[in-house]
Amino acid sequence: MIRTLCKNAAEWIAVLLLLSLPANALTEKSEDAILRDFLWQNFIELPKEQRPKIGLALSAGGVRGFAHVGTLESLSNAAVPIDMISGTSMGAVIGGLYAGGLPTDKLWEISSHLTMKNITPDFNVMGLWRFLFAKKLPSSANLARFFNEQLGNIQFEDLKIPFSCAAMDIKTGERVVFNSGPLDIAVRASMNLPGVFEPIPYRHRLLVDGAVVDYLPVESVKKMGADYIIASVTPPDFFSTTPKTVAAYLLRVGDVRGAAMIEESAKKANFVLINRVLDVGTLELDQLHKAGEVGIIEAHQHLEELQESILLFALPYVLKP
Repeated sequence: MIRTLCKNAAEWIAVLLLLSLPANALTEKSEDAILRDFLWQNFIELPKEQRPKIGLALSAGGVRGFAHVGTLESLSNAAVPIDMISGTSMGAVIGGLYAGGLPTDKLWEISSHLTMKNITPDFNVMGLWRFLFAKKLPSSANLARFFNEQLGNIQFEDLKIPFSCAAMDIKTGERVVFNSGPLDIAVRASMNLPGVFEPIPYRHRLLVDGAVVDYLPVESVKKMGADYIIASVTPPDFFSTTPKTVAAYLLRVGDVRGAAMIEESAKKANFVLINRVLDVGTLELDQLHKAGEVGIIEAHQHLEELQESILLFALPYVLKP
């Protein structure tokens, strides 16, 4: 594909490569692969200000969204630069932790011991009493505490990678985008599942999960200044499981709406990684690792295609005299 679109460049680069390679090298790699690797090395060595800014949009999806950890690991191993991230719901959790400096191996470690107690203080008999008799939904307050344990009381302005996330004001239906101030309350709001956790009062608003209004935040990362956008998507699985509780039915309704938003938002991305995490419920936290592995497989299978897409987009920068 690259040769077709940049024939003149390919001819002189190929000659240089042929002269410098061992005699048996061409039997191991195609000419296209050699050219792609050569151009990719040139691309990742460019100073940040001399190449397109690459943004990453991480979708919602509950436990399925842990596939984004696999995506981030694969992109990092391939030296794909990520200049900014926007995430929703679980995408906000993963994106916020990564933007705050947590490496992917630490995120994998978290997957092995994350439980509902890390999210809500009401995962006990008193919480059940509160729900049944006081008619109050559980609180997601522990998620903010969990974030502070991992990153400290960090602000958006202190993140290593620019980051944003979205929630919804349930009083007005408005999308609320967080890109400044404390990170913990923003991520908690973005993953505050409606019908599962009580709304969060914050600055005269009542906030719930951003997936209701921005399932795949491609537009958000574009507004952050991204020139090229990679979307990591965990689409709903409507066939493997059947809702059996009121909360499950509410989450399924949200997933149906989310599927429509994915289709529309994905059109605005330059490259889409579709992580099909099947037979995993939104809150099945014991399946986090399984979801992450799906992300690794998906990104690995499409890595060369992604590199070619980025290179074609960035070719004027790579071949700039």
